[in-house]
Amino acid sequence: MITMSITEERKIPKWKIDEVAELEEKIKNSSTVMIADIQGFPTDKLHEIRKKLRGKAEIKVTKNTLFLIAAKRAGIDVSKIENYITGSNAFIFSNDNPFAISIFLSKFKLKRYPMPGDKADEEVVIPAGDTGMTAGPILSTFGKLKVQTKVQDGKVHVVKDTVIAKPGDPIPPEAAPILQKLGIMPVYVKLKLKAAYHEGLVIPVSELEINLDQYSSMVAEASRNSLALGVEIAYPVPEVLKLTIGKAHMRALALAGESGFLTPDTANSVLSRAVAKAYALVSALGGKVDLGVEVPKQQTVQQEKKEEKKEEEEKKGPSDEDVGGGLSSLFG
Repeated sequence: MITMSITEERKIPKWKIDEVAELEEKIKNSSTVMIADIQGFPTDKLHEIRKKLRGKAEIKVTKNTLFLIAAKRAGIDVSKIENYITGSNAFIFSNDNPFAISIFLSKFKLKRYPMPGDKADEEVVIPAGDTGMTAGPILSTFGKLKVQTKVQDGKVHVVKDTVIAKPGDPIPPEAAPILQKLGIMPVYVKLKLKAAYHEGLVIPVSELEINLDQYSSMVAEASRNSLALGVEIAYPVPEVLKLTIGKAHMRALALAGESGFLTPDTANSVLSRAVAKAYALVSALGGKVDLGVEVPKQQTVQQEKKEEKKEEEEKKGPSDEDVGGGLSSLFG
């Protein structure tokens, strides 16, 4: 008895072979590959993002299996990224820094009409004026939304601007047809990134999202602290020495004024302090001895404020203007 086995070779469609080859080429020619979740993402909005990224990055939607094959052929250790390749995805190819792409996408907000269960991303206002809607059952919908209306020439007119939802509030489901008719899109659409693969490093989305305001504040604070320390220890670089010399000059004048060391530069300070002390002594005597001197209260107060201001400035360190100047010198 002869047993024959017939093996049928499965033929791979040419489009899949071409797709893998194209993906492999894109991966090899890109320093950054980003994975984005497009489950339920509007196709027309994806086209808008593709246009905005033109020149910076390229978006391609393909099958996960084909991408993984191409990634492996391109030399990527797919075990590092396969956990992110689930569901419906779009792949972004770029030679830009992945953080720059992430920041760009976070700023680029698209809008869409609401669906059941959506919350408002901005204040939803039904504007006053002609809605273009024929009077009829729609009037009861306006009534439920507490929007004051009137009928004019058979059309529904809104009497005054009416807020039907504030940011974060659920959008009333019955408002959907009215918002569509009026062209009001109160829900933002954002492409959800999963991760980025950059020069062999996998960066999850939690690390891609950067709060620019927070980082800017941190850099400014670090700059102030470093300048204050540099001024205090007289660190010998031009940016710091300009502030150090100014501070040293102020302290020298203060010391000269306190000690009574008289020079053309310190004369004003020395005499002002002497006058202030004389007035203070007269005030301390409290009229017990008539010296024939009247203490001008305003002058005393002003002198005290000047002394307090000098002490505060010395304690506070470099000002924001000093910091700005320091940063400009350091970074050009």
